[in-house]
Amino acid sequence: MKVLQVLNHFLPSQTAGTEIYVWSLARKLQEYGVVSKIAIPNYNQKFSADYMYDGLQVHQFAEPSIVDRSLIMGFRKPEGLVSFKEYIDSEKPDIIHFHDIAGSNGVSIHHISVAKATGAKVLLTFHLAGLSCMTGTLMKKDNSLCDGKIELNKCATCYLHSKKVNNYSAHLLTWISRFFNYLSINPTKLSTTIGTALGTVSLVKQKREDLYKLIEICDKVVVLSNWYKDILISNGIPQNKIISIPQGLASISSVLNMGKKTSNKLKFVFVGRISSFKGLHLLVDAFMQLDKGNAELHIYGQSDGSDYERILKEITKSINTIYWKGLLEQSEVVKTISEYDALCLTSTTSEMSPLVIQEAFAAKIPVIASNVYGNAEHIKHGKNGLLFKFNDRDDLLNQLERCINEPNLLAGLASNILTPNSFDTVSKQHLVVYNQLLYSN
Repeated sequence: MKVLQVLNHFLPSQTAGTEIYVWSLARKLQEYGVVSKIAIPNYNQKFSADYMYDGLQVHQFAEPSIVDRSLIMGFRKPEGLVSFKEYIDSEKPDIIHFHDIAGSNGVSIHHISVAKATGAKVLLTFHLAGLSCMTGTLMKKDNSLCDGKIELNKCATCYLHSKKVNNYSAHLLTWISRFFNYLSINPTKLSTTIGTALGTVSLVKQKREDLYKLIEICDKVVVLSNWYKDILISNGIPQNKIISIPQGLASISSVLNMGKKTSNKLKFVFVGRISSFKGLHLLVDAFMQLDKGNAELHIYGQSDGSDYERILKEITKSINTIYWKGLLEQSEVVKTISEYDALCLTSTTSEMSPLVIQEAFAAKIPVIASNVYGNAEHIKHGKNGLLFKFNDRDDLLNQLERCINEPNLLAGLASNILTPNSFDTVSKQHLVVYNQLLYSN
């Protein structure tokens, strides 16, 4: 059996949850005799390239597309489709498993269509909620959880709110946009901001149609969490198309081999991309309001290349209890974070099933996380971790203060943590799905 795993980026250039998941899956499948290869775009390049990572062959297919509005809005296809199809034709994989769908010059619905046309079996794993949510957060304007059902008016207004459009203007633009949609006029084809705003309902409609098309093309779709399976079903996705395979860890170290805490201060840790999507600014802001004589914050992560990290470092340069530790090697995550008292997961977008929660649980430390679906499925407030209101710095501060003021709180939470799922189980479940697709009638 030959399986091609397709995503937008891969190790070592980008180290995030999806990349770690695909690496863990492909590596484990090799142990079962499955020929596993990785395919990613070679952005801004007219040539393809190959490299090896941890025994895995990674093919970078040429993707020379110039990113402009027509590409972002989906009015033209990425040029890299040609080299992507050439690679599939040369490799002839039995199964093509997608892990990313993006706009612009990344892996797109067009790549899935090309893959399906080759005769291979096609799967898609949902690692993010952006394929069914215009904002990617599944949160309403008032920061309450959305039910996830795609509805033209509701989603258009919410999307406009996310773009800082005031309530009156958002509802007015939605009404006008709905009228244009009724007349089959799509103002997004105008190369202007107002054209995009007036076409918001058309964008929501396209989002829904793309979701249905993805499900139709794919032989199966994989979800990492029960909550997202429920959302897909609420949007009319056939239940028999959905396979639920919970998140897992590539390796789970023995707690006996973990590091030991050496500081009298509470030590909070952040592990993740240094990006606004991960909400590090909320954590830094809240921590700076604490009595810092009782706590430290250690930050591990990879910058997203923007000014975000530089600005945060400038803000915190005079704070001697905030430590910037750089990128943490994946093999060292569990052992390293076991030296801390709690992990902070301050997501400002909807997390699907964050790997870092599993890593924290393997290290037997509780997680303080934003109350979004993916976090709340694993973290039970007051039992094995703490949840704070979405995007609410003050409530995050309140949870951090509780950890300081209630001496036995974190130890009590840690005692309720269960050992997370192993990736051995995850990979075996994938192997069952692959075999069913290839050999069942």
